[in-house]
Formats: sequence, structure tokens, C-alpha cells
Amino acid sequence: MSDYSFEMDLKEDAEEAYGRIFKALKEKSWILLSYVDAKQIIENNFHETFPTYYILNVCKPVAAKELLTENMNFGLFLPCKVIVYQTGKGTKVSVLKVSAMDRDHLGGNGKIAEKYENELIEVLKGIQTK
Repeated sequence: MSDYSFEMDLKEDAEEAYGRIFKALKEKSWILLSYVDAKQIIENNFHETFPTYYILNVCKPVAAKELLTENMNFGLFLPCKVIVYQTGKGTKVSVLKVSAMDRDHLGGNGKIAEKYENELIEVLKGIQTK
């Protein structure tokens, strides 16, 4: 874990984790705007085997409105990024901490971003206990 990310490990494979994350986010009013299937892209373009790796672009509209109202340059760090990838022991899930980006690059105090990233992290922690 770093100042810029929250990370957690899950025992199930990345495909199952992705499904549970999608469902949990939807239940808490987060929207999956898009996802990147890095495994498919790498395998199709380089004809090499690659582990399951998703980059999720998620948004909570009220959060985006509040952050962009505070500083229009928050758009550089939105939507929120969640990565889900297969490891030898299960799945790693990580979230980019937008609050750190605010403090380090936008000159803000990170409080508004922290409120929503903590909410996102709690949603993800909730699937860990199920």
C-alpha cells in the first residue's frame, strides 16, 4: 500500500472478484463507466499469455460534481480508477487515492476526495468479508 493507493487481496479469481465488485458498486450508487480488459488487449496484440487484469473507471455522480465544483482540474484524476488483477494466490484490488493527487498536484487539502475514496474503499472492503 502507498500514499497513492489502497490495496487488498481476495482469495477468489479475478473474474469472480470483478463480478462481485460490479454488484457491490451498483448497490452503493457507483457507476461503472467503462473497463479495460488489459489481458485481452495484450494477448490480441502481442500473442502472449497475460493474467486477467481489469482497469475499472467508476464514478459516483454526486462525487464528481462536488470535486469538479471545487477544482475543474479534478477531471485529470476522474473517473476513479480501480484495478483488479489475478495473482498467484487470488486477486489484487487497488484504488487510486485521488485525495493524494489533490494534495500533491492540485494544491488542495484532499478532504472532499478523501470522503468519496473512503466510501469506495468501504464498498470494496465489504466484498472482502462476504
